[in-house]
Amino acid sequence: MNKNSTPKRRSPRPALDALEASNDQACPRLSDGEAKHNFLFPPPEPREMDSRFWGNAKPPTPQELDWAKSFGRYPDFDPNAARLSSRLKLEIANLKEATRIIVYCHYLHRGRTMAQLPYWILLDQRPVGVLLFSLPRLSVPLQGLPPMNILELARMWLSPDVQGGALTDSSGRKHAVSVASCAVGKALACVRQDWYRRYPHMPDIYAVASWADQVHHEGTVYRAANFVERGTSGGSMHGNRRRANGGRDQWNLDYAHPKTLFLYEYPKPLTNSEKRRLVSRQESRPMFPSLFTP
Repeated sequence: MNKNSTPKRRSPRPALDALEASNDQACPRLSDGEAKHNFLFPPPEPREMDSRFWGNAKPPTPQELDWAKSFGRYPDFDPNAARLSSRLKLEIANLKEATRIIVYCHYLHRGRTMAQLPYWILLDQRPVGVLLFSLPRLSVPLQGLPPMNILELARMWLSPDVQGGALTDSSGRKHAVSVASCAVGKALACVRQDWYRRYPHMPDIYAVASWADQVHHEGTVYRAANFVERGTSGGSMHGNRRRANGGRDQWNLDYAHPKTLFLYEYPKPLTNSEKRRLVSRQESRPMFPSLFTP
């Protein structure tokens, strides 16, 4: 080749393939072929016994793993027993325990970083799922909102035992019972207040965002909870960037999936009087007692 000729730029695809393979070996993920079009993914078998499955987290003890396997079971759930909104409650969860359930049960099999706030979904006082809110991984405004003024509904998992039920009304007609949309709706009503209690020095929350992976979701739950669809993103090779302090962001297969952005904006921020009341002793909200007992 002529010394003065300009060499062709090499395609990044081989490097990305190698990075993807090494990441999958270090922290195995489900393949695209195993994907379902909802968030009710079956727990992985038998990879949960491999410490690499848990990523950077300490692997669970056998007792913790047994607890995670049985979490959320409600085989005799009766959607007609009483009004769903009166039976479903949210309680602030222990983050370590919530992350255990998310890593084991959620289709992504990984938790989140940055500031977080988890909830247990309780149905008839029985834990049947988990919601996890966190600060979004953004460095630029989203729909005109600064990143620190947004919460992301980052993870949601529900036991299959409480999904797909039907409610029969007084005229005999059947209606689908959506525990998920009821739980998300209740979360939107309380997450700003609970976030302020936990992080009183952070900026006010103006909106909640969620990115629905189009391989797994259609966004039905978000629409039912009054989120507004705001476009599509993703489907790119982000996640292979070098960090300023060294190393690279981890690549995961779902990064290449297109995502639908759903946004729920609050009509007005919390007032100063509401904030003072939230941090007072009378308005304190303790964390729900530990669900795992060794």
